[in-house]
Amino acid sequence: MTLNLAENGPIKIGDTFTFEYVVPDNKAVPDLYPESELFSAMPRVFATGFFVGLIEWACMEHLKDSISDDNTISLGVGIDISHDAPATEGATLEVKVEVVGVGKRSVEWKVIVTAGDTVQGAGTHKRALISRQQFVSHANNLASQFGANELKESSK
Repeated sequence: MTLNLAENGPIKIGDTFTFEYVVPDNKAVPDLYPESELFSAMPRVFATGFFVGLIEWACMEHLKDSISDDNTISLGVGIDISHDAPATEGATLEVKVEVVGVGKRSVEWKVIVTAGDTVQGAGTHKRALISRQQFVSHANNLASQFGANELKESSK
């Protein structure tokens, strides 16, 4: 992998991106782990687990044009997010991201999520670039140590 984001971008510190998402009926707290009575008993508001995934998705969308080959993927390697307000089905969430750090193979964003004038949450998210084959090989090595299932797919 010869990609070096810090030297030849195109993503740069200060770049921004906005992503909109309408909360559907299947992303509430009880949907996160339906086998859990504790989760199932919670109100049907947008789950923090899905909230984190939404932030990752927005950052992945922002980063995708900086990845020029199908063998390179980005992995979430850091997240420091508050989830400050509930959102219900039908709410339009706006995820605004701004690049605050660029390394050779990593990008960090400042993130704010709003619904109208209400801040839903804010913080930072970092992603690292890695070869898909290297990652699958590493995951499969760990899976064999844990007695878990190996990944069958080695490429996109």
